[in-house]
Amino acid sequence: MSAHRTWSLSWAARRAPLAALLLTPAAGALAATDAACRSFTAHHDGYLISTAFTIDAERHAVISPPQCAGALLWIRPLRLNADEYLILQKCTTADCSRAQVVRAWNNQGTMGPYPVLSSKIPIESGLRYLLWMQSVPLPGARTFRQIEREGQPLVFAPIGATLQLEFAQQALAAARERGPTPVQSAVQKSSAYVATFRGGSSVWMRALRAAAGAGTP
Repeated sequence: MSAHRTWSLSWAARRAPLAALLLTPAAGALAATDAACRSFTAHHDGYLISTAFTIDAERHAVISPPQCAGALLWIRPLRLNADEYLILQKCTTADCSRAQVVRAWNNQGTMGPYPVLSSKIPIESGLRYLLWMQSVPLPGARTFRQIEREGQPLVFAPIGATLQLEFAQQALAAARERGPTPVQSAVQKSSAYVATFRGGSSVWMRALRAAAGAGTP
């Protein structure tokens, strides 16, 4: 626990460039929300879709979805390496000093211990969402299978038996010091936003809203 606190303090200065991403003035947030809602155009299975995702300019490692209340997120990792974890968080405080894991994936699928009831993720009004990847190489293709739900933004906090191993603790500490994996490239396609992270793993995503007069598929 003390090691985790020490790391959190030591990395605080390195996280400073992300302050502009995590702290958005209210007026600016409202304007961004209006623009995000207008970005939904193309039809897909009874939905309007948007691919207007953005990446933070400083570290180029955090993806933000269109902030439009009532929208749904569809996120599909096409391929994750054994040491990679994709995490979607939402800020739970105004200054985003605390965040909650909405969903997380490893190379075998969604991480526990929380059940996944739908492939679509509702966007809550007024909350900031952060999608990012963390690489934690472990020997023997081991992988973390569960993740702590409550915590800090952009801090990977797995739970489970693997975390009790000393080499896993060391690998996790080193990964946290590196921070999130940068996005190598991103493309807005007609029906999806495709981000490729350093290491080659790609993630497809889109935001959806029910089209006027359309039933839920």
